[in-house]
Amino acid sequence: MVYHRRRPHVTPVEKPLPFPCSPLQIHSSLNLSRNGLTSERSCVYMVFRIRVLVLEKNPEPGRSTVPATSGGTKMRIRSMLLLAAGATTLHAASAMAQADSNNALVLEEIVVTATKRATNLQDTPIAIRAFTGDDLVKSGVSDVNGLARIAPDLNVTNDTIFTKISVRGVSSQDVSEASDPALTIGIDGEYVNRPVALNASFFDLERIEVLRGPQGTLYGRNATAGAINIIAAKPQLGKTAGFLTVGYGNFDAKRAEGAVNVPLGDTVAVRVAGMHTDHKGYRKHGAVGRGEDQNVDAARLAIAWEPTENIRTYLAGEYVNVDQLPPSQFGILVAQNGVLTNAAYSAGVIDAIPSTTAFENNGIPANLTFSGINTRNFPLGDLGNFNSEQFALRGRIEVDFDLGTLAYLGGYRDNETNSALPLNGYLPATFTFRNNKLNSETQSHELRLSNTLDNGLFYQLGGFYFHEKVDLSRGLYLELPRAFLNYFYRPDIVSKSKAAFGQVTVPVAGPELTVTGGLRYTDDAKSATFYNYGPRFGRGEGTTPPAFGSAGATILRPRSSSDQVTGNIGIDWKPADDSLVYGKLSTGYKSGGFDSVGAYEPEELIAYEVGTKNRFNGGRLQFNASAFYYDYKDQQIQVFVDNNVGARTLNAGKSRVWGVETDTSVLLTENDELSFTVNYLDAKVLNFATSLIGVNGTPINDADPVTPGIQQFNLKGNRPPQAPKWTLSAGYSHTFDLGDGSNVVASAFSRYKAAHYLSVVNWAGMRQKGYMMTDLSVEYNSADGNYTVQAYVRNLEDKQPLAFANFNAAAGSLIYNSIYGPPRTFGVQGTYRF
Repeated sequence: MVYHRRRPHVTPVEKPLPFPCSPLQIHSSLNLSRNGLTSERSCVYMVFRIRVLVLEKNPEPGRSTVPATSGGTKMRIRSMLLLAAGATTLHAASAMAQADSNNALVLEEIVVTATKRATNLQDTPIAIRAFTGDDLVKSGVSDVNGLARIAPDLNVTNDTIFTKISVRGVSSQDVSEASDPALTIGIDGEYVNRPVALNASFFDLERIEVLRGPQGTLYGRNATAGAINIIAAKPQLGKTAGFLTVGYGNFDAKRAEGAVNVPLGDTVAVRVAGMHTDHKGYRKHGAVGRGEDQNVDAARLAIAWEPTENIRTYLAGEYVNVDQLPPSQFGILVAQNGVLTNAAYSAGVIDAIPSTTAFENNGIPANLTFSGINTRNFPLGDLGNFNSEQFALRGRIEVDFDLGTLAYLGGYRDNETNSALPLNGYLPATFTFRNNKLNSETQSHELRLSNTLDNGLFYQLGGFYFHEKVDLSRGLYLELPRAFLNYFYRPDIVSKSKAAFGQVTVPVAGPELTVTGGLRYTDDAKSATFYNYGPRFGRGEGTTPPAFGSAGATILRPRSSSDQVTGNIGIDWKPADDSLVYGKLSTGYKSGGFDSVGAYEPEELIAYEVGTKNRFNGGRLQFNASAFYYDYKDQQIQVFVDNNVGARTLNAGKSRVWGVETDTSVLLTENDELSFTVNYLDAKVLNFATSLIGVNGTPINDADPVTPGIQQFNLKGNRPPQAPKWTLSAGYSHTFDLGDGSNVVASAFSRYKAAHYLSVVNWAGMRQKGYMMTDLSVEYNSADGNYTVQAYVRNLEDKQPLAFANFNAAAGSLIYNSIYGPPRTFGVQGTYRF
């Protein structure tokens, strides 16, 4: 939610914020008692009033209006698209306008906690976008995939049930249980290591912050791409409030989300929230029906207790259950020696594509085309299934004392996933499923001390511990006529990470010129036991392993350990109240790992960035820009090796990434706003030459059957996956005042992504050409702010871009797989607030 308002003249004195929190709960961070207020409780109220003027109720997700100013002046509710301020919205994100003595309007000042303390977004030297709970509700965003629709520079794709996130060309394409993401994700301080856990975590949120660029000091390991902070709406003392949103759309889509906040005395409050979404399948697959349906149920119970002004506690329990038919994976067998023919499987359909040469170069089959084949709607032998059941427990305790604020943040998550993923399509029916049964338990703990001294120096230091245990059972069964062969794979993996960190911000010429520096030491360790069985007779489901010691079993015990020092140093200059110029050097580190063949090293990234954030024309024009250059060493790249090994993660010698990003937002009139972004990205692999090595550790001699001996491939000059050169977006909204205080807001938001590849091998079959998507909405807001009704269309052009494309190995056979994005959706939804 974004408000147009006159900037308040009260300047708060900052204290450190040791945890992500709501604006109502930053009384320890924006302590106004030094400005004449007499109590912390009144300070809470004043901070809230200063930020949003005079909301009668807390800004619940979906809340869009305020009835009047403190002076009784009627406030007009508007909707807008605020890309430049970090609140990009594809719908009409509600706003309000107030006329001062000169009838001036200004953009809302957004408070974020990206640096672990509350700061104005325009004063934060990080390329960042922030989205309110209202933005997410109106956009229909319930997971990280939906977030990519409203954050154009966030690239998200799915490998069946596994999520891949890329920022500025930096990503992790290996989604196996032994790998780690390149972007850190936290929910109220809980470190979430598996993106699959984010299939349905976006409900009853206060805001989401998306940080671009390495965050190796405050966020630590696996933050080379950036970080996503998810902040849930918190219980509020002394207030009874809530909201309910319901909606219906095509594909029989239904959505319900709501929350209730109840105080229990003066020091305790409870908040209960829930969400349900479901829709029918997006694609037709012959006789088996439609695939890609989904049913999600989620609930959260949170309690806040503040026994004194100096002690604050928060505890939340969360449950999420996801049932769906996984994204339909097109598959086609690539024959190594001519064409496979078996009319019993699919009469009149090619069962395999011939390849006169097994590998042309870089592991890519030669003569591979898809002429006359529908890769979006295709026959399936079975739709598969996916179920994920998660329970999470998060807590925070913070205590103020003479040395500052000491805060503990802890989280525990148990995730149990069962899935059977189709590998067919135009494949022979022998290739049917990859069966997975995964259980992961994670816990994270952080202890942080922070304070602002009388001279303005701010410091924070602390320690971090993370532990993850993953148990996985995976099987591939092959039906007739392949003799019921069953291949089984079971890895058990344990990961541990310890870290110590510190960061200080020093004013060198008053608050207008500051220098920030920080360091973090991280020690990572990972171990596993891999059980490989097969081939065996008997179909099996891949969830019950053969007896230990069975014939054909192979046991591997890989290990990986590393330690790293990361840090940052930067200078911030405010030449004027509404301008910030910054420059910084920061480093990122992604831990190493292993697969069933061998280990790979950690990757390291050094980032140089300069930027500026500005407001002009009395706050009606906002322009932000940043330029960056990445020196990337040992980048972890996943490449396909051969039919037996499949894909492996290897370290590239060196990569280079640089780019420029601009955000602009303009208040054209009281009722009109225009906003747009322009991002340019140049990302290339500078050196990546390696031999293809097989399971037994010896060089593969059949990478090119024409040329004997060890074969090498070099990806020099290739672009990394999910890295379009140009990303553009534009939004416009207009408010029609109805005269009684209510209004109707019409808005449009379009984003364009240039051509890009889904794999670092840059093969034409893995290239998505440039495309544009447009979202439209019309929204009615009642005069009292309690009701909102919205009609929307998302993906007006009905684009279904390539979301995944790669080669897989199954039982010695080569398979090309691809997945496409969802089609156009439309519907209506309404919100009631109390």
